[in-house]
Amino acid sequence: MKKNNFNQFHILLFFSDFLKTILILFIATILAFTLVRLSAIADNIFSIYILAVALISVVTSGYIWGIFSSFLGIFSVNYFFTFPYNAFNFLLAGYPPAFFSMLVISTIISTLTVKIKKQALIFSEREKQAESLHDITKRLLTATGMDNIRTLALDYFSNFYHCSVIIYFGNPSIDQNYGMKLLTAQHTSIFENQTEKNAAQLCYDTSVVVGADTFSQTNIKGTYLPISTDDTVFGVIGLLSENEGLKQPKTLDFLGIMTSQLILAIERQNLFEKQQKILVETEKEKMRSNLLRAVSHDLRTPLTCIVFSATTVLEQNTALSKQQFQKLLNDIIQDAQWLIHMVENLLAVTRINNEHAVIKKQQEAVEEIVAATMVKIKKRFPDAQIKASVPQEFIMIPMDATLIMQVLINLLENAIVHSHSTEAILLDVVYTEQYAIFSIKDNGVGLDENEINHIFDGVFIEKTGDSTRGIGIGLSICKSIIFAHKGSISAENNKEGGATFRFTLPKKGEDINHGE
Repeated sequence: MKKNNFNQFHILLFFSDFLKTILILFIATILAFTLVRLSAIADNIFSIYILAVALISVVTSGYIWGIFSSFLGIFSVNYFFTFPYNAFNFLLAGYPPAFFSMLVISTIISTLTVKIKKQALIFSEREKQAESLHDITKRLLTATGMDNIRTLALDYFSNFYHCSVIIYFGNPSIDQNYGMKLLTAQHTSIFENQTEKNAAQLCYDTSVVVGADTFSQTNIKGTYLPISTDDTVFGVIGLLSENEGLKQPKTLDFLGIMTSQLILAIERQNLFEKQQKILVETEKEKMRSNLLRAVSHDLRTPLTCIVFSATTVLEQNTALSKQQFQKLLNDIIQDAQWLIHMVENLLAVTRINNEHAVIKKQQEAVEEIVAATMVKIKKRFPDAQIKASVPQEFIMIPMDATLIMQVLINLLENAIVHSHSTEAILLDVVYTEQYAIFSIKDNGVGLDENEINHIFDGVFIEKTGDSTRGIGIGLSICKSIIFAHKGSISAENNKEGGATFRFTLPKKGEDINHGE
């Protein structure tokens, strides 16, 4: 099929060049007759045909048509414009040197014109390659994510070489992590053919170019290039085209240069991902350290109270009044409930801090999350005054509902316990184009201005106001949960008094079972 198309192309090119040659010589002859009738100098006739030869060399391909037109020009001048007219005679005195000079000049001009044209084509191709290489390098340097890098590479390889492209990242037979850009739908079945897959695998295993001209054991239709360095193979690029020039050495060389830019982008992305993992691990270590400090304080106080109250009940049971007895039991119950809440927080933090943690995001209705949170907080603090405000617009947001409810409970409990205010606490939700913004506002004593920037670090500071028992671990967990959801969290004092805690959640993001 490819050979038939190749032959048809050259036949059409031959007839096209032949017609151009005949047409230009015909026009030159008409012009020469016109000059003769105007009694022009005969030397102008030679010049006309020399110009015709130069023009033919420009508009046709190769040397043959320029040389061929040189001979035709000589015969035309001899036949039409030299004595005896309308007959060939190259032997009259003075004619042989003139004709020979014209032939030599025409041939030289033809050869030089073809060379200049070829040089111009080479320079044009190199300029195009340089521009394309500069563009793809610039775009790859700013691309983030392996999928974006692959999509960008697919577009450039396909558009530059006018071919279908497949790019595997990883082992073609194992990872099945690939993308395609196709010129025709039929190329899908070709790329998915087992012969082509075997060729891609051979390219991956040997780190050499595999294709129809390089590996003749089977009928491979594509050309496959390794995406590799001296010690690492990142994947394989496959190209499929009817263009035979795709497999020329100079084309493969430039493909190698473009592939090297792709490798740089892949290595940069891998380095970025490693750095992100290091940052995450550093953050986890910091959180573990802060968690231990916070737990040592937040658990010691209620446990001490429980031990004291229980010891008092046991040792002074008969000496206690009924009211004192009930108060001590209520203290034990409250401290035990506090410990249960702390355990829930610890369980939440293990879900996001474990090395193999899975944040299970699902599309959840914001108003349902707020309503469920209000039910839970009312059970724990039945006398608390809380007003919830949610937009009427029904919005589904990807989130782990249990963890986000834990954040809301922590922030509401912090406002109830530490604000020291009898006024209602406001839980407000607003939507922007990209985010849902949750705010918990109280009218209490506010936060210490010196500690606002570190309030989510999990470091307990024993002062009055909002930084008392439980604020350290609770807010640290809130920060970790929100960051795991790709959101942000902040705290600020209100101008009219009290504090506002605010966090955002993206309205779009990874869907169900992120991280599995």
